[in-house]
Amino acid sequence: MGIDQEQVLLQIQRLEEGLGSIKELSKGKLDSLRRAALERQLHIAVEEAINIGNHLVSGLKLPRADSYREIFQVLEKQNILSPALSKELQQFAVFRNRLVHLYWKISEKEFAEQLKKIGMLRDFILVVTRFLRKKKLL
Repeated sequence: MGIDQEQVLLQIQRLEEGLGSIKELSKGKLDSLRRAALERQLHIAVEEAINIGNHLVSGLKLPRADSYREIFQVLEKQNILSPALSKELQQFAVFRNRLVHLYWKISEKEFAEQLKKIGMLRDFILVVTRFLRKKKLL
């Protein structure tokens, strides 16, 4: 199957748009409506990172990942992601599960802390883009 350039670029674009939405929504007072919108945008952004990672795992015929966390572990083992970035992305995958399934248990403080880490998703975009260009897959 290989890497579908068009799909990866679309996924990256959607991730960048989501990050832009998060940045804009983060500017205002965090009332319940704004938090709900931020939660959804953060969920979508993490989903896009997971989708990009999964596309790489599949397209490069890397060892199968059995969980969202493992996608980033596989990419780390292949030296596509640094250990530090992989760890952050794995933590975001775990947070994504809590955001989807246990959203009512996430405190405002914890949510705010996660929002501060979204720059890591921009780092992910840069690493993936550099890797694909280096391999002449993009």
